[in-house]
Amino acid sequence: MMFMKMRVCGAVLAAMVVWLCSATAFAADPDQIFDELSEAEKVELIELIDAGSAAYDDGLFQQAADSFHQAYELVPLPDFLYRLGLAYERLGEDARAVEYYRSFLNQVPQAEERGRIESTIEVIERRLAARAKTAVEVITRPEGARVYVDSKESGMRGVTPIDLNVEAGSYTLFIELEGYESVEERVQVPEGQTVVLRLGLEPEGVVGPAESSFMRSAWVPASLAVAGVGALALMPVFRSQAEAAGRESEEIRQRPEGRTAANNAAKEAADRREATYNGLAIASPIIGALALTSAGAILMWQLLSDDPAEERGVSAMGVGPMGEDGMGVGIQGRF
Repeated sequence: MMFMKMRVCGAVLAAMVVWLCSATAFAADPDQIFDELSEAEKVELIELIDAGSAAYDDGLFQQAADSFHQAYELVPLPDFLYRLGLAYERLGEDARAVEYYRSFLNQVPQAEERGRIESTIEVIERRLAARAKTAVEVITRPEGARVYVDSKESGMRGVTPIDLNVEAGSYTLFIELEGYESVEERVQVPEGQTVVLRLGLEPEGVVGPAESSFMRSAWVPASLAVAGVGALALMPVFRSQAEAAGRESEEIRQRPEGRTAANNAAKEAADRREATYNGLAIASPIIGALALTSAGAILMWQLLSDDPAEERGVSAMGVGPMGEDGMGVGIQGRF
């Protein structure tokens, strides 16, 4: 009897998934989605879809949103993002409605309703434009990370890339993507401005690029230090060679046969060696001092610029100046 009930639930769920996917032209395989769920998850998903749809039909839009939030957490079908947009639009939460509509279109660019949804977004944004925009823009690499504001219990705000319309204040953002390290970032959002947060998410269990990059760059000051010490060590060698060449030149000059062609050539060669080694003896301490000074300066710069935020993959976060239209734009950095 229990087996028959599960099969009935499975058939109902498969039909619902087909309906969800076809309703938004989402290219998904219902059988694959169905097969990946446990029996308990199948029952839970049916209940959430039923509860969300019934609440929406009854005008209980907050309850509908809560159910679709839970359904998306269980099975991240883009259709749930679309239905969250509908629910928040009915609740009058225009900013959140736009967030979910855009997240849906980002995941389903060929949606049949794209034109209608974009028209809806345009109408909503005209209403929002009457007020100065205060927002947090979150961009991640890779895209598709879930974004929570202040608390996961309050529900997901959407998936990246996302433009979160918020009130001025301080917020804690939680960014999560399966297979990657979670990120928790505190941001301060001034009135009428946008903070842009770009994050390069790190795969789980992989050392961040900032640490490995610093270890590689440590060879630069180390090499300069070795070169500096070597240059200083060569100074007495060059001086000794210059003195030897000078003595050889003087010995040739005092030979009894006098200034023969052979003696003149040998003396000129000795004089050139003496001049060369004297020049090297003068230059080597200067080169050594410059190399050691550069090594110390580079090492100090690396230590002072080793920002812990970079180890989490935060590439840039900024608050831009107010524009003429009162809209602030964040300073965007590179991944």
